[in-house]
Amino acid sequence: MSRRALLAAGLAGAASLALASCTTGPKPTPSGSPTPSASPTPTPSAPAGIPLPSAMRRSTWAADPFARGAFGFQAVGTTPELRETLAEPVADRVWFAGEACSPDAPGTLQGALSTGRLAARSLVERADPGERVAVVGAGLAGLAAARVLQDEGFEVIVVEARTRIGGRIESVQDAAFGREVELGPLFVDDDEELTALLSASEVTTEPFPGTVETRSADGTVLDVPSTGSDALARVHEWALAQDDDRSLADALRASGAGELTPEDLAWVQHTVRTGVEPLTGAGATLVSARTDFAGLVGAPRRLVTGRLADVTDRLADGIDVAAGSAVTRVTITERRVGLRLDSGESVAADRAIIAVPLGVLQSDAFAFEPALPAAHQEAIAALRTGAVDLVWLRFEEAFWRTATPAEGETTADAQATVPQLLTVETPSHVAGWIDLGGDPVLVGVIAASQARLLDRLDDQTFQNAVLADLAPYATARG
Repeated sequence: MSRRALLAAGLAGAASLALASCTTGPKPTPSGSPTPSASPTPTPSAPAGIPLPSAMRRSTWAADPFARGAFGFQAVGTTPELRETLAEPVADRVWFAGEACSPDAPGTLQGALSTGRLAARSLVERADPGERVAVVGAGLAGLAAARVLQDEGFEVIVVEARTRIGGRIESVQDAAFGREVELGPLFVDDDEELTALLSASEVTTEPFPGTVETRSADGTVLDVPSTGSDALARVHEWALAQDDDRSLADALRASGAGELTPEDLAWVQHTVRTGVEPLTGAGATLVSARTDFAGLVGAPRRLVTGRLADVTDRLADGIDVAAGSAVTRVTITERRVGLRLDSGESVAADRAIIAVPLGVLQSDAFAFEPALPAAHQEAIAALRTGAVDLVWLRFEEAFWRTATPAEGETTADAQATVPQLLTVETPSHVAGWIDLGGDPVLVGVIAASQARLLDRLDDQTFQNAVLADLAPYATARG
């Protein structure tokens, strides 16, 4: 597992992975509720040499009451069996679907897609033709399930708390960026089932080279050693040999991280911040050291260049979706399933598929009557969701691209091949920046504790905080 591969996969995987101090970074002061989607006109505040952006878009998944996190990860004590248990039907009346139910691909689009379809097929095997089925949640898993059920001749109603469909897939048209802004997954894994759906939905993707450039605080381009990735490989091997599951932080200490020089330890911390946290959405005290970091890194990923929401639009075509209707209680009887909505209204169905995020199931906003079986409750309580957000910034010029034109070249020619991933050596709010090439647009990946911290900030304070992370790229420093 190469150092560059870990960085590239970490930042790309987050937009589709400490020592206790590894997540420590600057801590701005919260100053109000976030305004997730609007392009703000903030009070100018940027480091010398860093221009103010002409537009900004950001996600706030951890603070979103209908998401409560970005995607699942392998936390200490979690197993594939817990996810399989969650996916088991309850009294042959209620099924669960979503990436949290996937033992093979938690935290991924293909995990959501496959579990939605599997839940629907399991229901079809037990139900009578023409039954009424309620699907709670109009994200990828819920709509995939609804599509199967409707195609099989069932009466389907999808109940969605948001006023839009798509769940954690959110494609926003913003003229300021000249393209669709993806606030959820920006990259997709090279999965056969998912690729077929993307193709049928005419969503274009392209290979992502993932070249990495890392700078010091003073702007010097650094040659990053393999210290961090080597340490993770040793820790993973050590963790698999232990009888009990240990956090990455504990495993680093127990397997010899304390014997590293301060310089080497700093690179391990950097690897966790820019590689581990974006892939899991969690810090090293929560992530299991048994996590297959090499497998996460090795998964082929492609950059979404089309509109990812076309996938969910296609699945929802012709299906009855009751948007803006949050389910607060699910009542299960021997013969029916009842849904209580936040409006006070009720929906009755023969069976139901619950395809809401794990964080919502864990909240007090969602209840079951009678209580779910103990095994399901245990799975819901034990599984964890990480926090990862994206911030899109549009500038008048790509000041971070430093290529110098040769004789006969324009600046644009010289910058045609640029580093695709940008990181800084020192702790920061943003784990790394993705340069999409072409227009002067940067996409910042914010993960773990920093994502949960910045989610609470208003747009002005948030923008000031992330701009400070671009100081090593200030034009005043060349």
